[in-house]
Amino acid sequence: MKIPIDKIVVSKDNPRQSFDEEGLRRLGESIKEHGQLQAIIVRLKGSFYELVVGERRLRACALVGINEVEAEVKDVDDATAMELRLIENTQREDLSDAEKGDAVLSLWANYEKYETLKDVAEAISVNYGSMTHWIDFSKKLSDEAKSLVRAHNLSDYQVRYLPKYPKYVQNKLIQIIRERNLTGRQVLELTKQYDTNPNKSMDEVADEVLNIKIITVPKSELPKEVFEKIEEKKQLAKVQRVRKKPSKPITKEEVRKKTDFKFVKATVSHGQAGLLPQLKTEVKPTILPNMQTPDYTVCKCALCPLFATHCKGRCWT
Repeated sequence: MKIPIDKIVVSKDNPRQSFDEEGLRRLGESIKEHGQLQAIIVRLKGSFYELVVGERRLRACALVGINEVEAEVKDVDDATAMELRLIENTQREDLSDAEKGDAVLSLWANYEKYETLKDVAEAISVNYGSMTHWIDFSKKLSDEAKSLVRAHNLSDYQVRYLPKYPKYVQNKLIQIIRERNLTGRQVLELTKQYDTNPNKSMDEVADEVLNIKIITVPKSELPKEVFEKIEEKKQLAKVQRVRKKPSKPITKEEVRKKTDFKFVKATVSHGQAGLLPQLKTEVKPTILPNMQTPDYTVCKCALCPLFATHCKGRCWT
């Protein structure tokens, strides 16, 4: 039977949580041209239908403007609906191993009909060894690795050797894998080299895996174009360092280094009523070379609190 798409609701329990929009568009165009070859499965939920199997086909139809889809209505409980979703995704290999592990653990934890994980394996017709492999990925793989695999920026084969490491090490290895575009076989070699010497730079380990050798060439033998590029990069790096250098407030110690003056504590006397307080200093500033002795009857700089910061006695001459 055909059911309007706006009458179908999607469950949050679907193991697949990410979809490739370009792939969905291609599928939708194929359905529009050749028709829907396989009906989706739904179950009745009040006045709506809840999707059990076929979310990818449903999304593809909605994306290209198809308003109705072929659907088969089945009366199934929650556990069976979850089984059907997991079976469809595992058989089509649409899910990553970590996503399959998440779905298996959710199925086992939320429904009492499964006493052991072997019961789940039998229910979804999957080898128990394969299922434990999925669970290891679900529990041990870092969140960054999971998200990259889910987004198809890494493959399961590229991360298959990572779960044995702490998650912070996984993230370092992932960075090298992506920067160097390592294959699954090269990742295996990378992990072997890392296990042999974990303190070694990962860039050096990756160079060894890729058979990259560093050769030192004298500047005099470099082509002129290469030399000019190197100098240009050095200048650019120097400018960036200067720009990033934070400005610091001038301290008393820096003033002492740059000038020949001393900071002394001043005492304040209240004086007579109606008169301003007078500053009393016991130590006179040291006279800089080529400067005359200040005439205190004319210049009051020595009594000025900004003396060492601003004029520094330049008005003495």
